[in-house]
Amino acid sequence: MKQALVIFNPSAGVIVKQDVLGLVKNKLKELGWQPLVFILNQNFEKKLAEYDLAAVGLVVAVGGDGTAKVAARTIIEHKLSAKLALVPFGSANVLAATLKIPLSWQEAIGLLASPKAVKIDVGLINRKHYFVVGFSLGYVSSIIIATGKELKNRWGMAGYLWRLVFNKIRIRRVKFKIQTQNKIFWVKGNSLIVFNAFNFYGFQPKKSISISDGVFNLYAVTNKTFWTLLKAAFYVWWYHHPPRHVFFLDDSYFKITVNKQKLLKTAQVDGDHLLVSKEMIIETLPRAVEVVIK
Repeated sequence: MKQALVIFNPSAGVIVKQDVLGLVKNKLKELGWQPLVFILNQNFEKKLAEYDLAAVGLVVAVGGDGTAKVAARTIIEHKLSAKLALVPFGSANVLAATLKIPLSWQEAIGLLASPKAVKIDVGLINRKHYFVVGFSLGYVSSIIIATGKELKNRWGMAGYLWRLVFNKIRIRRVKFKIQTQNKIFWVKGNSLIVFNAFNFYGFQPKKSISISDGVFNLYAVTNKTFWTLLKAAFYVWWYHHPPRHVFFLDDSYFKITVNKQKLLKTAQVDGDHLLVSKEMIIETLPRAVEVVIK
C-alpha cells in the first residue's frame, strides 16, 4: 500500500472539538493511502530519522505555516518523490491562502484526492533553515514572536493584530546592509521582511508577489513611530511603489548584515523563533516542492 506521511502539529491553530487528525487518517485510508503519523514535537526529528520513507508518495501538513515549512523541508532533505498537501489548521495559514486552498480544514481534507498541483519556491537561510512564507527581523518579528500560544489558539490571526495594538515593544531602528549578487544597499529601519508568499486573510500588497517565480520580495520598514508603521502598511497595500517608510527589493539571493545586532534579538521564520546571526544569507530554491491545490 502506498504511504502518506502525516505531520500533525497539535498546538497549532484555533482550538476545535473535532478530531481533525482522525478525519485526515480516515480520508487517506479511503483513498488507498497508509497514513504514517508523526507528531510535531521535540522528538519529531529523531523519530523521523529512524523511519524508512522510501515508500512515501504524499506528505500531509496538518497545522499552520510552520508545519508546512517542516513538511517542505522533509520532502527536500529526504529527497522524497512526494507532493505536499495542506490541511490549514494554524493561526495565519498564509501559504494556503496564497495558493487558494480552502482555509476550512473540512474542505481542505476533501482536496487530498485532488490531482492538481503547483510547484512552489522554498527559502533557505544560512544553508540550514527553510521557509515557505517568509522571514522577518526586528520590530515586526518581535510582535509575531510575542503573540503567545493562548492568543493564537483562541483568536487566530486576530491574536497577532491584538498584540500589534497592545504591546510595549519599542520601535528601534538599526542599519541593515543588504547585498544581492550585484549590488549593496544600506537601509536604516526597524524591520526587514523577506516574502515568498503574502496573503493575510485577503490583505495583499499592491505589488504582485509570485510563489513560483524564483524571486523573493524584500521589504525594509523605515518608520520611526507606530502611526507611521500603519502608514507604511497602507502604502504597501495601496501602491506598487510605496512612496515613504518602505524600501523594497526583488531578488533570488540576499545577504543581510545587521549593525548593532544586540538591538534586534528576535527573528522569525514562518512564525517560529530564529536566533539572529550577524549575517543572514537567504537563497531561493526555485519550484522545489509540489503542492496539491484545488
